[in-house]
Amino acid sequence: MRLILVRHGQTDLNVQKRLQGSSEIPLNSRGREQARQTHELVVEKDIVPTKLISSPLGRAIETCCLVAGIDISCYEEGSITASNKPAQIEIDDNLIEMGFGIYEQKNMDQENPSFVVECFDHPETYQPPEGGESYDQVVARAKAVIESIRSRIISGEFSDDDIVMLVSHGALSHAIFEYLKKTPRSAYWDIDFNNCAIAELFLSTDGGSDDYVYLSEGFEKNW
Repeated sequence: MRLILVRHGQTDLNVQKRLQGSSEIPLNSRGREQARQTHELVVEKDIVPTKLISSPLGRAIETCCLVAGIDISCYEEGSITASNKPAQIEIDDNLIEMGFGIYEQKNMDQENPSFVVECFDHPETYQPPEGGESYDQVVARAKAVIESIRSRIISGEFSDDDIVMLVSHGALSHAIFEYLKKTPRSAYWDIDFNNCAIAELFLSTDGGSDDYVYLSEGFEKNW
């Protein structure tokens, strides 16, 4: 089997450089187009997913549908949620984005300019705002995602022909990368994982040789 990780497509808050976190923010038209183009890419690379696991947020679920080629014409744009999603999509709550508490949906240049430096330039010393998550908490959720998949692989739940696609968010994806490679926290944001970027994840039986590679850099860089 193969395991791929995809970040959701663009939203208006990505463009506005506002922290989305666990807020329910839909894809914008550009994000939907990115996801449709990513479907063409997975077809070209022969990695059309057979098993779909998504964050519970609508922007991830809609991205999952579009990348997988699921017909969602019966939905209004931005209306897909965890409660009305297509049946073939499995939800894993641990794939939800990092929570930013009282700073969610805020423009940090206006609210607290130093926060961006504290959060993204110095993750090793970051202290979350009220109601927000720490990096340790996010990496713990990433661990739960990976260890669940590893257990399912070992149990034989997936066939050799399966292509399992996880759809998540920026910070949570970086947490998965940190967990797989055991990189230092200070390197958390050293690489970009743009909207609709794709990484292939490699899980060893004992976790001793886990790895990942990029299959697509995605589209323009956004928050």
